[in-house]
Amino acid sequence: MCSDPMSGFTLMSREQQISLPPSCLGNIGQGVKQQLDSKIGLFSDEHDGALIAYSHIKLLSDKGQIIDDSPFIHFKIKADFVIFQPQISSCLKGVVNKISRDHVGIVIHQYFNASVPLVQNGHKEATDWSRGDPCVFTVTKLFMHRNLLSMRGKNIER
Repeated sequence: MCSDPMSGFTLMSREQQISLPPSCLGNIGQGVKQQLDSKIGLFSDEHDGALIAYSHIKLLSDKGQIIDDSPFIHFKIKADFVIFQPQISSCLKGVVNKISRDHVGIVIHQYFNASVPLVQNGHKEATDWSRGDPCVFTVTKLFMHRNLLSMRGKNIER
């Protein structure tokens, strides 16, 4: 999954803190998975990208920590994470999902959206796109709204 340079994926092994509610103390492993699952597809500063998948979770201590008056119990874990980390000027693969007279909408990995304006630097891009066409484009800007990542691009090609 991470070997394609146009995927935007990065594989990283790292430690992180997970905060569990007391109701998860009966099954800490399941609680950790629930917390990680709730973050899939969302951008996090901690990963500097959007969490796509995780594996090889290891609880680094069987004792949690209570911090100040927080009701949550904090555990340190280590895991392998697949993170979607598109960079400005990187090329990504996607699929055309919308065509208007002003832009082409692209979906990346069936989840992330990008928009490529059809007029760039005073000249109009090719408009013979159809929904479902695979494409490649260059990322020019990243947007975040409620931890959802989207992009603007240029130079859309087949």
